[in-house]
Amino acid sequence: MTTSAAAALMIVATVMGCSDDPAAVGDAPAAAIDVAAPPAEVTWRPYQGVEVPYSDVDGPAADTSSAAPTGYSATPQGAVLAAIQGQARLALAPDTAWATVTRELVAPGDGRDAFAIARSAASITDAAVPATTAAFTGFRVSSYDESRAVVDVATTMPGGQLTAVPVTVLRSTGDWKIALPAPTGAEDDPTAPAATDPIPLPSMDGFTAFSAP
Repeated sequence: MTTSAAAALMIVATVMGCSDDPAAVGDAPAAAIDVAAPPAEVTWRPYQGVEVPYSDVDGPAADTSSAAPTGYSATPQGAVLAAIQGQARLALAPDTAWATVTRELVAPGDGRDAFAIARSAASITDAAVPATTAAFTGFRVSSYDESRAVVDVATTMPGGQLTAVPVTVLRSTGDWKIALPAPTGAEDDPTAPAATDPIPLPSMDGFTAFSAP
């Protein structure tokens, strides 16, 4: 911050402190929301062969040993954790758990219905092989308010390729839930990119590094 900017802030604070309006005295500005800060007090544990994060501060706080843990803080960091956990579990949940994962972690809507139809036609019985599976590398919160966030989740393939995928989460019934995009009709063209396709990243510039140790 420049000297002039700091001085301007001091003047504003002085004027507000001397206001004749009793309501203005003692009022504190709302704390700035830091969308780039990583979740606090994090440990990483494997789920179906992929390391996923758990925070003692930001969640998940409920059913942490289940296929569909819930309970994320109403913060950007809670949204980040919900996005990463949800993406991993939607991709890796075995046949015995995917219905629970979808019901608990995905917001209702056409996107969830379409995913359920597609997933019911597939089969996953084994855990992923870490040597051939992407690992979570970082995040960027590109949009955030108290009801909706868009988190770009970065991953690294074993060969070193960086990619990111945008994940939208909604604050619903007191928790963050993934909002899957509704079908657009482009699904009939197998060459058309989907809204959830990974995008190659040239670097991690603009992202917060966040990965298992």
